[in-house]
Amino acid sequence: MTPRGLVPALAVVAVVAVVGVGFPNPVPTPPIRTDTLGPDSGEAVPDYLDRARDSVASIDGPVWALVSFTKALTVDEVITTSTSQVSSVRVSDVRVARVIFRVPIERVQTPLMSVPVPDNDEAVRRSPGVAATRLVALGGDTDRQQQVALASAKQLSTGCACAVGVLVRATPEGLEAIGRESNVRAVEALPSDASPWFAAVRPLLPEYVDVVAPGPDDGPVP
Repeated sequence: MTPRGLVPALAVVAVVAVVGVGFPNPVPTPPIRTDTLGPDSGEAVPDYLDRARDSVASIDGPVWALVSFTKALTVDEVITTSTSQVSSVRVSDVRVARVIFRVPIERVQTPLMSVPVPDNDEAVRRSPGVAATRLVALGGDTDRQQQVALASAKQLSTGCACAVGVLVRATPEGLEAIGRESNVRAVEALPSDASPWFAAVRPLLPEYVDVVAPGPDDGPVP
């Protein structure tokens, strides 16, 4: 390449490099509400609860929705709270598609595990074992992460109260009935044309009281 041709080529490379690295302080983009479920990091809890209620009030047919619990539940409690055993709800009104687990360990950040389940109660009951197996397989990048994964898997395999949310397919009537259950803290619906398979799902964890922010991670791992 001639020196004259080399200068434009180097200029193109420089532009590509700047684009790839990004600006030091990029302007944050607003969250995309159509493909996420759950609170945003740093969001005030009352704001999320209002947003979740508004999402349910705006639907007029079956949708996918995230149900966040007031506390971590056993899978039997999940079935009673979220499926056909909900009072006054027909079997066809609610279908659990994923169970989301997080083992509570004081002052330890433990991973979320989302387990897809077929449309039956036995699959929901087996989901903690599936989550435990996946945690052991995933392990972690550090010794602490590996210890946390093993400790979480051990508790899940013993049937702990570790379910913090579920993804459901439900009618408006079904979501309203779930929202009245004492173990339910929030119900947030996707728009009717959204796909749950492209949605980031993050339940409102019980320890989030004022703001959605991670807690301490300095406690011992059992």
